[in-house]
Amino acid sequence: MHRDSLRFITIVGAALVGTSACRGHDAPVDRPISYPPLGSVVAGMLAANPGWHLGTNDDCTNPRLKEKLSNNPTYQAYRAVGDLNGDGQTDRVFMVVKGDSGKLYWVPGHEDGFDTHRLLGTLDWIKEGGIIVVGQAVVFGRFDSDVAFTWKWNSSTSSFDVVDDNPKPEN
Repeated sequence: MHRDSLRFITIVGAALVGTSACRGHDAPVDRPISYPPLGSVVAGMLAANPGWHLGTNDDCTNPRLKEKLSNNPTYQAYRAVGDLNGDGQTDRVFMVVKGDSGKLYWVPGHEDGFDTHRLLGTLDWIKEGGIIVVGQAVVFGRFDSDVAFTWKWNSSTSSFDVVDDNPKPEN
């Protein structure tokens, strides 16, 4: 009897191994993608930029902008929030700073977290300006100046286009 039980277990075990091997050839099951939390994405962004830090209002050296910042503590000169790609999820924009240089990053939002950071552009004179979001565009400009850079979402290419909105010198 013991020998028959052992033979039965061996046959069932072999059948289970064969079944699981066959399942490996089935179409993969679609699993919902889980996105990391914002803190993890920002940590990755900073790890990719050693020696840089997240821009804060303390990085600003423009006296008129500093005055405005002191009157509006909710505005962050080097961070912004908005649905930039029109997918119904809130995205983030961050500036990492080193000296007077900055790198502008977009972090796409998802229902359950955030996607990998994406570089929009690099800028000098970072300490003179700030970020604003207008619809599906990100604008970085000098305060009280007509000098600005704009990145606008292009739904046909699923990317940002740089818009030249700086005044042209008159001849």
